[in-house]
Amino acid sequence: MFGYVTANREKLNEEQERYYRACYCGLCRTLGKEHGAKSRITLNYDMTFLVLVLSSVYNVKVVEKGEERCIAHPLSKHDYWYNDITKYAGDMNILLTYFNFLDDWKDDKSLVSLAEAKVYEKEFNQVSKKYPDKAGYVKEKLKELSIIEKKGIMNPDIPGNCFGDILGEIFAYKDDENKDKLREFGKTLGKFIYIMDAVLDFKDDLKKERYNPMIGTPSNTYKDILNILMGDCTEKYESLNIEKDKELIENILYSGVWIKYQIKKAKEKESDNE
Repeated sequence: MFGYVTANREKLNEEQERYYRACYCGLCRTLGKEHGAKSRITLNYDMTFLVLVLSSVYNVKVVEKGEERCIAHPLSKHDYWYNDITKYAGDMNILLTYFNFLDDWKDDKSLVSLAEAKVYEKEFNQVSKKYPDKAGYVKEKLKELSIIEKKGIMNPDIPGNCFGDILGEIFAYKDDENKDKLREFGKTLGKFIYIMDAVLDFKDDLKKERYNPMIGTPSNTYKDILNILMGDCTEKYESLNIEKDKELIENILYSGVWIKYQIKKAKEKESDNE
């Protein structure tokens, strides 16, 4: 479900690419420090986007930056930077990772997923104590989403809104004047991600007889639906006070989120022409 909210690297200049990568590496470094080295493998660029947006809205300054080598890049040094938002994003990454493994276990009875959940149980409990309201809310929403999917509800708005609520809660960083706007932005982004995932998995889900809320929707309307959903998301984005890293954030939101869709469509077109 995650992995859609990334930059279009081809449209970044060298400075932006280095800064973006340093944000990701700072989040990776923070995960390792706060939750152990094993937590680094759960990282994705979606949480990097969270760091960029919240850091801009709250104008949070960099706490530390530097160069280092790591297990993933042992031969050459690379930049990193992090701040207090980075720590929050790392915690939310653990929260979502744990629930995702549990969800896979409940849905598919995957013993591997159950074992993976157990690996992160200690870290999850730490985050839950730190953010009990968020942990409880995400848990309930994932339970609700699981029920929707098991019932086979074909109205994509219903599961889409449910998943959107989860991301909305993650973006609602703290209880202040920005909370509602950030929640609405996160919700619309989450709904877009859920429907995008359903669109891209459609043929595979159909073949394997798995739930997909887009089965009852004409496929020639998929792109229009996604455009409408992203239009809602960008409208909510416009209400946020984004100044710092604005160009990079908008590269992700207006271009990067479409990359997987474009790649999938290009492959389908190539396959049809063979």
